[in-house]
Amino acid sequence: MSTEATSLPNDVSLLKEIIVQQQEALVHQQRQIDQLEHRLDQLLRRYYGPRAERVDPNQLSLFDLEPEAPTSVETPNEEEPEAILKTKQHRKGHGRRSFPKNIERREILLDIPDTEKTCPCCGQERREIGRVVTERLGFDPARFYVNRYVQLKYACPCELSGVVTAEKPISPIERGNAEPDLLAFTAVSRFDDHSPYHRQENGHFKRAGIDIPRSTQCDWMRQIAELLAPLYALMHDRVLLSDVLGTDDTPVPLVERGRGKARQARFWAYRGDEVYPYDVFDFTSSRSRDGPLRFLRRAASDGLPSKDPAKSFRGYLQADAFPGYDVLFERGDVVEVGCWAHARRKFFEAKETDLACGMEALARIRQLYDVERDAKEQAGEDVTSERLTTSERLAACRLALRRERSRPLLDAFKAWLDERIRSGLLPKSAMGQAVRYALSNWDALCRYTEDGRIRIDNNAVERMLRIIAVGRKNWLFTGSDRGGRTAAILFTIIASAKRHGLNTWAYLRDVLVRLADLKPGELEQLLPDRWRDSQTTPA
Repeated sequence: MSTEATSLPNDVSLLKEIIVQQQEALVHQQRQIDQLEHRLDQLLRRYYGPRAERVDPNQLSLFDLEPEAPTSVETPNEEEPEAILKTKQHRKGHGRRSFPKNIERREILLDIPDTEKTCPCCGQERREIGRVVTERLGFDPARFYVNRYVQLKYACPCELSGVVTAEKPISPIERGNAEPDLLAFTAVSRFDDHSPYHRQENGHFKRAGIDIPRSTQCDWMRQIAELLAPLYALMHDRVLLSDVLGTDDTPVPLVERGRGKARQARFWAYRGDEVYPYDVFDFTSSRSRDGPLRFLRRAASDGLPSKDPAKSFRGYLQADAFPGYDVLFERGDVVEVGCWAHARRKFFEAKETDLACGMEALARIRQLYDVERDAKEQAGEDVTSERLTTSERLAACRLALRRERSRPLLDAFKAWLDERIRSGLLPKSAMGQAVRYALSNWDALCRYTEDGRIRIDNNAVERMLRIIAVGRKNWLFTGSDRGGRTAAILFTIIASAKRHGLNTWAYLRDVLVRLADLKPGELEQLLPDRWRDSQTTPA
């Protein structure tokens, strides 16, 4: 609007209206500027800033919220029950540590020259009085080998019984020239060490003088994924039996031949509870609700979600507030559980626009995590419940402390959030969106207080997705829907093995050997927890 004197009217009331309109326009523009600056800050922080959501503990102490003993100020992060209930250990020093006992020892005996074995004083021969042992870690580059299978053929001189030939071991892949240990090595390098196929082709294969094109490696992985599909399906079925299931997703570029550009696909992570401890991944070409619906309502033979409750997940589903999950909650047998890490992240990102409000929200959430920390310590010190497992003892301590301490804290937090809304907080501002996110998902965020087996957040599933996030920076994209499904199967096998502390290469190699000639009823023995127990059970 022009502000030249000749263009302004002489009517005073009209001039006042113009001023009011300009003020409203300026307020709207400033609001847009604040939103854009907030988004720019988040983008710059994502690319250049630290990822940890740390806050100064001195700022949290400004609020009269009955602070407890100082705790770590990093992003709250749930740990595994078996790890968190161990008694407090002294932090390891920075000195040299001994090497694992299972590593081969090559003893090199160092002796003094013969001329020094005679004493220069008395002429007698010196005697050995001790030894000084020093260990240094060495490395032999990986060595490739070729198995030459020589099949002996037999025949009778009578020429009536025909020729009998010794059987050759079954290969994991049809007409393949790769042994199970090499297939396992390639899979672990790609899906655990995040080394793309072209890097393997020009790396360890080329250094050994072997020509294994990336296309061949891709075919290998597709075929072993097909071989591993029954084990993947078994883990899928077992995960659906969990009482508490965590899920999250992450994007991945999907580049298909002939399209000329990438589109965004998704990997979905599903983490079973302590009874069914498997980490299962799924791949979809989009982020529609059909992906979780098909996975959690076990797909029937026609590819449609099953309507049979016996084939569907029933229990607590912990996830972010993705609307695609809402259809799962309509039937009532799947209960929504929120994630306090997601809620906290929104307040952390918005605190620069309203520091006082943001810091007080973080302080209140910190109190909720303090209860979880105290429950871990109390469960670890409880020696009277020997009949309970580690997970059961932790769940009991969590439930008791949450009823006693977390629920009053949540009630106070809810009243504080309602007061922020009544005070005129702009709904489209960064802080307004953080407050409304918490209020709109309040029932789901408070549901963790109903059952001690539920975690306060979904960080365990987000840690699952790191295997995708780190690998994505190396292999950049997936080349097809089939490639995505292949990756989902191999990510599942490797992530589940790592969850149980297994050597991923040794586990996958043994599974490939046994799957090639599997007998009925033996598939369950290849589950990572069953396989681990069979390796540790004495003969």
